[in-house]
Amino acid sequence: MFKLFENLFNNLKPIRPLHVAFDSGGKHKPAILLLHGIAATSSTWDYLIKDLDTKRYRVVALDLLGFGLSSKPNKCKYTVDDHVNYIHRTLRKLNIPAPYKIVGHSMGSIISARYCVRYPKGIKEVLLLSLPLYLKDSTLHNNISRTQTDFYLKAYQLLSQKKDFTISNSKILRKLLRVNDGIEVNEENWNSFRLSLINTVVDQNTYNDIKSLEIPVHIIYGNMDEFLVQDSVNKLSVFNHVKITKLLAINHAVGSRFAKEVAKFI
Repeated sequence: MFKLFENLFNNLKPIRPLHVAFDSGGKHKPAILLLHGIAATSSTWDYLIKDLDTKRYRVVALDLLGFGLSSKPNKCKYTVDDHVNYIHRTLRKLNIPAPYKIVGHSMGSIISARYCVRYPKGIKEVLLLSLPLYLKDSTLHNNISRTQTDFYLKAYQLLSQKKDFTISNSKILRKLLRVNDGIEVNEENWNSFRLSLINTVVDQNTYNDIKSLEIPVHIIYGNMDEFLVQDSVNKLSVFNHVKITKLLAINHAVGSRFAKEVAKFI
């Protein structure tokens, strides 16, 4: 009986707003919402924010649930809908005026697509950067895309199971690449990383989410993206509301040149 009441209490806990890492202000300006990827923070957007006209737009960057300075609830399963719920609670508090644009990167693009499905009213356009689209429907795959997808999904399963390996290699990779986008797996965010990886990135329905949307969708990716299955992403081009742009000599991260190209489209 006590366990029943404990579970009920945990489910009734109010959703805390996410940490707003950047807000250029201006409640009457058209807004641009920035959602980073897994194990990252709003630092992902440092280059892009510099390239956006904050006198014209209200630019808002959040730390997603479980990352950066946002809350990391232990009872949360970190599904895509969990992420969406916390974003929606935060936007209600910020009173973001419609219409606004959403820009998501990597896992943030998966979450952005689902957010638009659930709350399409007032969204002018969604831009999905470096979309890690892993199709469940085998009939949509060719031999190459199926092999690539299987490789990524198995690798993600391994990373989610090997805590010490994942954390130590995250530190080595950051040191070698000298990255400054906030991406790091550590003791503090391990649980949110592990569950987000499996319950949002691996167990995704993003193809159908994007297919069902009526608002404009612009997918932008680099031809050197280390985590992207290009054939799967390009299959979305058959839908009239979807535009796809491939950038040359660009990888997964939102670096300086990637940011400048994205700013032009915004």
